[in-house]
Amino acid sequence: MNKRWLVLMMVLICGGLLVWFGLSKNHSAPKQEGSLNVMEVLSEQSTEHTVEPGDSLIKIARQCGTTVDLLKQLNRLQGEMIRVGEKLKIPPGKFDVVVTKVDNKLELRLDGKAIKTYAVSTGKDHSTPTGDFTIVTRLVNPVWYKTGAVIPPGSADNILGTRWLGISSKDYPKGYGIHGTVEPEKIGQAVTAGCVRMLNEDVEELYALLPEGTQVKIVDSLEEANKGKS
Repeated sequence: MNKRWLVLMMVLICGGLLVWFGLSKNHSAPKQEGSLNVMEVLSEQSTEHTVEPGDSLIKIARQCGTTVDLLKQLNRLQGEMIRVGEKLKIPPGKFDVVVTKVDNKLELRLDGKAIKTYAVSTGKDHSTPTGDFTIVTRLVNPVWYKTGAVIPPGSADNILGTRWLGISSKDYPKGYGIHGTVEPEKIGQAVTAGCVRMLNEDVEELYALLPEGTQVKIVDSLEEANKGKS
């Protein structure tokens, strides 16, 4: 009997050690793709702007090629009031975006360096056009102007989600955009009519970071996007 209890105790102890070791390994595992806190990175690398007479967040955002939303988040501002002499954190560079259709990914870059990757959905039957685009419109809770209908934000039939970043190129001046979704389970698939869909929380983060004028490249593969780079 004593030997049986001894064996049982050894099994329990060894099992507990294995569970603890497994949990410890999981806790120390590297962050998964897309888990990076972009705001922390920007805050650590930010430059500084001293508010001058006549400055406003809108003016500073335009001068620095950023958004009012990002300035507010970086500086923990509740409103848009700023004071002369106040020192504001400014993003350390310019963002651009690369969308790869083959793996349905969107890569956010800062001064050409990838800092975060998001899962997206692109067009079925290769309907998402490739090329170099520019963000030309930014909308919160967009209305969907579907053929023959106007579908308001918040409607279950409005496929645009909570944000719209309209993109334009010479060959495709309008009609395409990066937007949210009401079908999060389909993210990662080629299912759209040509636009790029993201989870609502992801497109909201992107919306705060990207001003009008941001460059968006859509390619079939990341190798194609990196051609010509040293």
